[in-house]
Amino acid sequence: MSDILIQNANEVITSSIYPARGSKLRELRVLKNASILVKGEKLAEIDEAIDSAKLGLDGVIIAAKGKTVLPGFIDSHTHLVFAGTREDEFAMRIQGATYQEIAARGGGILSTVRATRTASKDELKAIAKHYLNLALEHGTTTMEVKSGYGLDLENELKILEAIEELNAEQPVELVPTFMGAHAVPPECDKAEYVRRVIEMLPVVSRKAKFCDVFCEGGYFSIDESKMILEKAKEYGLTPRLHADQLTNNGGAKLGVEIGAASVDHLEQISDEEIELLAASNTGATLLPGVSFFLNYGYPPARRIIDQGCIMALASNFNPGSCMTLSMQMVMAIACTQMRLSPEEAVNAATANGAYALGLSHLGALEVGKQADLLILDVPSYRMIPYFFGVNHVKTVIKRGKIVKSR
Repeated sequence: MSDILIQNANEVITSSIYPARGSKLRELRVLKNASILVKGEKLAEIDEAIDSAKLGLDGVIIAAKGKTVLPGFIDSHTHLVFAGTREDEFAMRIQGATYQEIAARGGGILSTVRATRTASKDELKAIAKHYLNLALEHGTTTMEVKSGYGLDLENELKILEAIEELNAEQPVELVPTFMGAHAVPPECDKAEYVRRVIEMLPVVSRKAKFCDVFCEGGYFSIDESKMILEKAKEYGLTPRLHADQLTNNGGAKLGVEIGAASVDHLEQISDEEIELLAASNTGATLLPGVSFFLNYGYPPARRIIDQGCIMALASNFNPGSCMTLSMQMVMAIACTQMRLSPEEAVNAATANGAYALGLSHLGALEVGKQADLLILDVPSYRMIPYFFGVNHVKTVIKRGKIVKSR
């Protein structure tokens, strides 16, 4: 592996604290006209001037004058592995159909389940590789990936095995989550399916780091979610929750009670739950691309941040409610629609995303950390949400290796 020297970047940007909450979320360490030395998989030095003699014989020098260097984006909530697309539902929503109405007509999650069950593991991997390549081009170097479009042991394992194999076959670092409790399959009632999900746990726990549940009316109740997640903890899976998305049913409160790594969505979170989250170490992962795509209300991000929650941003890439892989676009939506500052958006898409996944070696540009970084063709990090809808990433470095360059 060649050493890499990035010279004279206009700005080198990194978080000042891990994780960042409250007023600290607005703090970044901004180094002007700085250089970065990468040796092996690690960041070896960050300084105003680094002698090129420190490079190995086959070292690479990248001129970064006028450019900005950031940590790689951490997309901490996705449903990457699926077959089929749902553009017809997109057209139906534009004409006024609701999420629930589309599901009642045979669309929604179950339509993707049908397509995913039919696809082979190799077919799913080929589809996901295409999406991962797009994500990498836009600066995502680490991604959480959920199962949940199988809804039986055979197909949930097929998805988790696809994630495991993809993690070894391409550069984006993947973090697997079991989400058998994504919806109830048509072949059984909910009580029976909750029992089946619990029965899957001993097997899927060998393939996943987290267990997630869609805690929502019409999907899984507070009691059902608690039952599944408490059992998941017995098998070494860390809880996560889709919480307070369509209704306020106390999902975030449950997440705090069971020690979830994060509670995600939170469009309908109550003030009481915000206070509980702020007093805990459970992260609050917001998914503004969903509100943008479905054209409904955004999470109360300012209250969530100002009360002191550990807030992260993620794409929620999936075929039904958010077909974007660009964390740059997610940051832009967060700034314009939820009133995040650019500094808050950077921290939420890097350091706090890493925190939500329990990856303390990622999310910041610090000596000794893994060398996951982006060189963007902009003079300042504030250009990312300002000049939106454009891919600013010029070079992607993952584990000290150049994996994308244009």
